[in-house]
Amino acid sequence: MTLTRVLGLLLILTCGPAAVRAQSPDAPSDDTAIEAQVTTAAQRPPQAREPVLRAYFLADSVWMSASQTFDAVVGTSRLSMRGGGGEVLGLWRGLFARVAFAVGEEEGSRVVVFDDEVIPLGIPLTVQVRPLEIGAGWRFRPFAAGRLTGYAGGGVLRLGYRERSAFATADDDVDATFTGGAVFGGLEASLVSWVIAGVEVQHRIVPDALGDGGVSAVYGETGLGGTAVRLLIGVRR
Repeated sequence: MTLTRVLGLLLILTCGPAAVRAQSPDAPSDDTAIEAQVTTAAQRPPQAREPVLRAYFLADSVWMSASQTFDAVVGTSRLSMRGGGGEVLGLWRGLFARVAFAVGEEEGSRVVVFDDEVIPLGIPLTVQVRPLEIGAGWRFRPFAAGRLTGYAGGGVLRLGYRERSAFATADDDVDATFTGGAVFGGLEASLVSWVIAGVEVQHRIVPDALGDGGVSAVYGETGLGGTAVRLLIGVRR
């Protein structure tokens, strides 16, 4: 085989595929194929993020605004409450909704106040407070490598209040529900991918719930609101 034929054969083997593509006008070029893929991706609508559901256990320490009334009756103005709640995150960007319920109960005694002196009557008394929260808020951009998230919000508060005593008349016992509001803010930490923990501060306003008679009338305290510090731990889907 002559040198000319060898060189010609090598040229055909090297350039043959490109020559075939060049001779096929219907075959798209690499640039055309890439451009078509980019256009298709741009035209595809973005996938919406699904809302995230989660539930949590909560423990509240509440400093009641009617501090003198609670000090006189149960010996403290700070009530401990336990309960639970649930939230839906990602309704729209940082928007979330929540519902939570807690119960706090303290044992005390019926008293009278005379010349600013609290006189126990020796009649055992149980005071129960049951706040139900329905609210919404906004979660801010995470920080600390995405492990910490701040949030704030507010909502409606339905607060049940009960006084029970073994030796009381029906007029002495109280079982009523009042409506108020709450604002809150907190900081949440992601412990693992599905477990969260956080601390939150709430300010609650429940006006015109007390003050019609008894100790609260003496002190001129009418509200069942207060300031709450909440610890929570929860799981998410």
